[in-house]
Amino acid sequence: MTISLRTHTIDRLDYYYQVINETILKKQNASSGLMPASTAITTHGDYTDAWVRDNVYSIYAVYGLALAYRRIDDNTGRSFELEHAVIKLMRGLLFAMMRQSSKVELFKQTQSLEHSLHAKYNTNTGETVVGDFEWGHLQIDATSFFILALADMITSGFNIVYTLDEVDFVQNLVFYIERAYRTPDYGIWERGNKINHGQPELNSSSIGMAVAALRAINGINLFGARGGPSSVIHVLPDELTRNSTTLHSFLPRESNSKEIDGSVLSVIGFPAFAVDDPELIQRTKEDAIKKLEGEYGWKRFLRDGHQTAVEDTTRLYYDANELKVFEDIESEWPLFFTYLVLEGLFTGDLEQAEHYQKKLQPLIIDSPLIPTGSSRLGSPGSDSYNNITVPLLPELYYVAKEDIQAEKANPHSQKRLPNDNLPLVWALSLYFLGGLISENLLSPSEIDPLGRRLNSSKMTKESIIQIVLLSEDQKLQNTLSMYGIESQTLEQISSSVNILPAQALVDIYAALGSNSKLKMTGRPKRPIGVLGTSRFYRIQGQLYAFTPHFMYNNEFYINSDPNYLVSEFESELSFTKKNWFYPGRPTIVVLLSHELVGTNRTTSSNDSSKKNLLNFFTTLRSGYCGGIRVRLSRLSETINTSNIESLDFLVNKPDIDWEQIIRSAQLSKTHKRRLAYDKSKTQASTPGGGGASGGRTPKRKNTTFYGKSLASSLDKLNEDSYYNELANALSKLKADSEPQFKLKAHENSPTLSNRRPAPATESPTEMDSTILNKTGSVPLFQDQSSSPHEMLSLTLGDDAQFDQAVESLAASVNLYDQIDLLQYLISCRAMSFYVQVLNTTLSELLEEVYLKSKQLQYWSIARQAAGLLKKNVPSLSINITDLVIRQKQVSIGSGPKEYLISMPVAPDTLNTMIAEHCIDDVREGPVVQEIISYLGNLMRAQPSMFDGILRLRTHYIIIALREEISRVNHYDEEEAVEHLMQLSPYDLKSLLFTILSGPNLCTTGNDIVVRDQPGGILMLATDVHKEEEQSYIPIPTDTKSITIRAQSGGYFAGNFARVEINNTVMEASSRGIHIWAINRKENIILERASFDTHISKEESIGFAKFVDWIQPGMIVVIASKDEFTEHLTENAVDALERLGSKKIREVQYRDSFVFIGEKGNGSGVLESHRLSTDGPTELLEKVIELGSLHDINIEITEQNVHQCFPNANGRWSRRRNNDGALNRVPPHFFPHIWSILDSSKGLCIKNHELPRDPIVLEKTPEEFNFALAVESFLGWFTDPAERQIAVEVLTVLYQYQQQGTQMDRMLDLPLIIDQAIKEFWSKWSKLSSASLEKSELFKAGLQYEEHIDLARRLFFDLPLEGTESTYTYINKSISTLLK
Repeated sequence: MTISLRTHTIDRLDYYYQVINETILKKQNASSGLMPASTAITTHGDYTDAWVRDNVYSIYAVYGLALAYRRIDDNTGRSFELEHAVIKLMRGLLFAMMRQSSKVELFKQTQSLEHSLHAKYNTNTGETVVGDFEWGHLQIDATSFFILALADMITSGFNIVYTLDEVDFVQNLVFYIERAYRTPDYGIWERGNKINHGQPELNSSSIGMAVAALRAINGINLFGARGGPSSVIHVLPDELTRNSTTLHSFLPRESNSKEIDGSVLSVIGFPAFAVDDPELIQRTKEDAIKKLEGEYGWKRFLRDGHQTAVEDTTRLYYDANELKVFEDIESEWPLFFTYLVLEGLFTGDLEQAEHYQKKLQPLIIDSPLIPTGSSRLGSPGSDSYNNITVPLLPELYYVAKEDIQAEKANPHSQKRLPNDNLPLVWALSLYFLGGLISENLLSPSEIDPLGRRLNSSKMTKESIIQIVLLSEDQKLQNTLSMYGIESQTLEQISSSVNILPAQALVDIYAALGSNSKLKMTGRPKRPIGVLGTSRFYRIQGQLYAFTPHFMYNNEFYINSDPNYLVSEFESELSFTKKNWFYPGRPTIVVLLSHELVGTNRTTSSNDSSKKNLLNFFTTLRSGYCGGIRVRLSRLSETINTSNIESLDFLVNKPDIDWEQIIRSAQLSKTHKRRLAYDKSKTQASTPGGGGASGGRTPKRKNTTFYGKSLASSLDKLNEDSYYNELANALSKLKADSEPQFKLKAHENSPTLSNRRPAPATESPTEMDSTILNKTGSVPLFQDQSSSPHEMLSLTLGDDAQFDQAVESLAASVNLYDQIDLLQYLISCRAMSFYVQVLNTTLSELLEEVYLKSKQLQYWSIARQAAGLLKKNVPSLSINITDLVIRQKQVSIGSGPKEYLISMPVAPDTLNTMIAEHCIDDVREGPVVQEIISYLGNLMRAQPSMFDGILRLRTHYIIIALREEISRVNHYDEEEAVEHLMQLSPYDLKSLLFTILSGPNLCTTGNDIVVRDQPGGILMLATDVHKEEEQSYIPIPTDTKSITIRAQSGGYFAGNFARVEINNTVMEASSRGIHIWAINRKENIILERASFDTHISKEESIGFAKFVDWIQPGMIVVIASKDEFTEHLTENAVDALERLGSKKIREVQYRDSFVFIGEKGNGSGVLESHRLSTDGPTELLEKVIELGSLHDINIEITEQNVHQCFPNANGRWSRRRNNDGALNRVPPHFFPHIWSILDSSKGLCIKNHELPRDPIVLEKTPEEFNFALAVESFLGWFTDPAERQIAVEVLTVLYQYQQQGTQMDRMLDLPLIIDQAIKEFWSKWSKLSSASLEKSELFKAGLQYEEHIDLARRLFFDLPLEGTESTYTYINKSISTLLK
C-alpha cells in the first residue's frame, strides 16, 4: 500500500469511526454493553429497550470497522477498542440469556411460548423488561442471528466465550433453535399472524436464520485457536437438513398469513445466505421486488398497517376485514435497500449494489454537524479538522393522511414522510457496513469468514454411499458369501471399532451441553436419523459406528416385510444422497440376522424375482441402486474415506460417566431381539397394563369379510429354528414361564386353509362363516377337532359365552380364529386377565399371535393384533413432521370426528388421536399409521408427487385404495376392504404410490395397478390392457354405415385438423399429428390421440406404439395440424406405410396431410398431401359399412350402458376419485379462486358459502391461509370425484373472469355441475335412445331425474378436454348461468 493510499484509507476509516461512534457506540451502555434499538419514544412504542436482534445488527458495523482497522495493522488503539465493544455487547446478550437458562431447558422439551427466551432486555441491566405473555418473545430468528454472529466473530479471532459453562449454554441454544422447522414463532416483526392477534406462525425468516446459524456454529471451537474438544459446538446433520428442507419448501412465502415478506432478504442474502438453490434465490427476490418495492424502500409485507396514517394506535390487533384498508399505502422501509446493497457486494453483483445505493441517497437525513477535531487523529491545524454531517436513516416512510386517496388511485405517486424513529440503528449499521465494503476498506471474506455467501455457487458434491454389511454369526456370513455378498462378523472387526445401535448415539448426545450448575440436561433424547448414523465417531482414539434406526425389526409389523424394508433402505439411500454435504463419504453399517435376510425360511423368498434383502444386497454389487452410487465395503476399508466426528467432549465432563453409557449400549447390542419384541425398549410395545374388565374394545368394520386368505406357505412353522427363536423371545416376556407357545400351532387342514375371499358371485350362504356380522358378533368354530361346523355366535362385550370361547381358543389350530377369539375375550376382560387353562394372560396370548402373524406374514392378522395391542410406529410423529413442514395438512378420521393436523405433534398426542378417531375397524388405526409412514417416506424421497396437494385425508385415501382394488378385481366394497387388509406393507405402499401418481393415471404408460393372484393375494402388475387406457365416443347412427370426412391445413394453410363423423365434428386443438380409431363392430370412436412429433422423438415413438396397438379391422383417420415432420422417426413413417400410406415420405415441413384407411387392409386407402404453400388438403370422404355385430340386438345393462355414451373405460373416473381423495388441484389454482371471489359475491355448496367479504378483504391471493380456507370449503363435497369436477368448474370460471365476464352473484357450484350433467344426459340419451329404450334399465323412461346417479357416474368418466369432455358441458352450463 502506497503512502497516499494508506493516508486515504486512514482518512476514510476515521470518517467511519466518527459517524459510527456518534450514532452507535455512544448508545452502548457502559456497564451492560447493550444498546437501545433507538432513543425514540413514540405513540408506536418505547424503543429504548435492548432487542437481541437489533443489538446484533447494530454492532455489525462496529465489527466491520474493527476488522478494517485490523487490516491496516492499526496502532492507535481503535482496533482494540472496537473489537472489545463488539465483545462487550455479545457477552452482554449472552449473560442476559444465561439468566434465563431455566427457560431454555424447558423449551427444549416443550417449544412452548411461555418457555421462550425474551426478545428484549433492559439496556442498563440486562434484566427482563416485560412479562412472559406481555410480548411476542419467541423469535427464533433473533436467537439464531446471535449464534450466527458468534460463529463469525469467533472465527475472526474475537474472544467472546470464556468458560465451559458458557460453552454448554451456547450448545443448549443450538438445541433451542434446531427445531425451528416445527416451531411457530412471532418472527422478525414480533407479531406472528399479520392480523397481529398474537398467534405465532412458522416463518421462513426464522427457519432460514436457524439454518444459517446451525451451519455456521457446527464445529466451531468457542475458545478459538486455544480451545480443546470440550469447547466445540456440535450440530446433528438430520436436524440441519430438516430445517433446510422446510425453508426451501416455504420460499418465497414467509408464512401462512404473509405470502411474501421483505425479511426473506436476510435469508437469501446477507447475513444468512441460507439458500443454496440459485433459481429459488432469484425467484424469491424477483417476487419480493415485484410486490414490495417502492421508491422509499420496501413494504414489510402486503397490507401491513404498521405506522400508516389510518392505523388505529389504540388497538393492538386488527380486524380481519380491516387489512384491505392498508393496501397500496403500506409504510416503506429503507432498511431493505441496505440488505440489497450488501447482497450485491457479497455476491459480486456490483450493479445491484450501486443501484440501491443510489436509491438510498435521497432517503438519508443528515444530522447536525460534528467537528472532526474531536478525533484522536485530527488536530486544529490539519486538513481533516472540518465539520462533517452524519447520515441517518429513518425507520420508515409513510403516506400522509391527506395523500392516501391519491396514493391508492395511483400507487407510488405521492411523496412520503419519515417517521419519528430516527435513526433506526439496525438500518444505519448495515448502511455503514455496505459503505466500508464498497470503498474497499473491508472485504466480504473478512465479514463472512465462513464463506456462507458462496453456498449457492458451490459445485454440487456427489459422494459414493459406502455400505458395510455385518453378519450376526459365521453361518450367516457363509450363506451370504454363496451369493457373492461379502460381510464380516462382529468378532472379525478390528478391536478399535465398536458397533452400537442408533439408540446408543441418542444416549451419548444426551450428555452434550449438560451442566449441573446451570441445571441443563443437554440434548433431548430424540431419534437420530440416517445422516447422523452415516458417520463414524471417535472417543479417545476409539472409533464407534452406529447402525441406522430404520433397520430395526423390533418396532412395528411393517418392518417384518422384507420388501418394505428394501423400499425403506432405497428411500434412505436417496435421502442421504440428496442431503450429504459433509467431508468424506457417508457410511451405512447394517447388522444382518437370519430372520432379517430370510435365510431360515424354506419358502421361495430367495427367488430372484422377490425383492427381499438378500437379493437387494446382491444387486448392490453393481455399484448402483436406483441411480445412486454405492459401494459394498469391509469396515476397515471405509475408515479413511468416511466422515469422522469427535465425541471427545464427553471426556472432560465431570458429571457424565461416558464409559458407562458405552458399556450399556454394548450390553444391549449383545441382547439379540430377532423376533421383534422388547417391551422395555420400544415404543411399539403395548402401552399400559390393559383396560378395565369388559372395557370398550375396537371392533372390525361392520361389514361382511368373505374369509381370510393364508398369505404364505404354512411350513414356515415347521422349522426348529423358528420355534426355538420364538420360544426364546416369549421367554423374555415372562421369566418364569416355560419357553414354549401357549396356543396350538397353525395347521393346514382343508377346512381351514381354504379360507380366502370368494368370487363376488358366490352367495354368502355358501361362504365359510368366519365373519364378523352386522351386529358385531363373531361366529367361530366351537370344537375344531371333532365338529368344525358347530358354531359359536359371540358378541363383543357380551361375556355370556366367555368360557366356551376360552375352550375354543385352547383347541384352535387356526391363527385367524385365534385372533378373532382373542378380540372377543379382551372385549369382556382386561388385557391382564389370566387364562388358567393356558397358564398366561390375554395380553401375552395376543403378543404370541402378533409374533406368529409377522413371521408368517399374515398381514390382516398382524394389523388386527396391532390394533388390539395399540401398537404404535415410533417414527410416526417424524413422518407427520415431514409432511406438515412441507405445508401438507394431514387429517385423521372422518365426518365430525375428522381431526386436522397442521403442525408437528408429540407421539403420545398423535397416538391418542388415532385411537379416538379410528374406531370403526380395529385394523384401521394400524393402517392409518402405515399410510402416514408411507406418505412421510414418499415426501422425503419424491416430494414432487405431492404437487397440487394441500391436505392429505387418511380416511379418503383408504377409500381410494379400496376403490382401486375394487375396480381392478371387480370386488364389492366389503371384499375390497378385506383384500386391502391382506396386502403386505410393501404392496400397500406401492398401491398408495399408484394413487399418488395423479395425472399419470390418465396417460398412456405402465402405471401400477392391483391384480389378484391364486391364493387371494394382491400383487402389483403393469400389464394393463391398452383398451383400458383410452376414451370412447359412441357413433350415433340409424343406418348400417357411417360417413367420415377429414381435412388438414398446415401452418400456412389455415392451421387446422378436422374430422367429421356422421355430422359430429371433431377438431384438433394442438400442433402435431392427430389420430382417430373407429371400431366399426362396437360402433365407437376411440378418442383422439395427439402427438407433437415436431417437438421430440419421444412423441414420435409414442405415435408408432399407438399405431401398433390399433387392432386389425379398425378404421384409422389421421390429420396433421401446423407441423409434424421435424422429429418424425423412421419407425413412425414405417407405421404409417404399414397402414397403407403412399405419400407420407413426400410430406415436408409444415405441409398438410390427411389419411383415411383400415388397418390390415391396404386397399381403399384415401390420403391427400399438399405443400405448405398450396393450401389445405382436399376434403376426403369415405363411407364405412358397419360390422355384423352392430346388427345384434344386445340388451343394455348397468355393465354395458357406458357403450352408449362417451366414456374413458373408467380411466377418468378413477383419476377424479383419486385426485379428489387427495385434494389435488392444478397449478396457480388458489390465486385464480381469489380472482373469482373478487369479481363475484362468493361461492356456495348447498348451504355452505365462501363469501367474497371478508375473505378478500383479509387475505391476499397467494396467502397460504386463503388456500386453507378454499380447501376447507371444497371439503363440503363428500364425493371425491364431484370435488374434482368442482375444481374443473372453478378453472373454467376463472377463464370467464379473465375475459371480463360479469359475475356479480353467488356462484352455486353444485348447480353448475348438475346443469352440465343434465345437458350431457339429454344429448346422449336422445342420440342413443333407439338402444336405450329397449332396455329394462330404462323402462321408466329416459328422464334425467330418474337416472341422476347413472348420469353422474357416466359424466365423471368424461375426459377433461376434447370434443366430448367435461369442459364442453361445464362451459355450456356456466355460459347459460351467467347470461
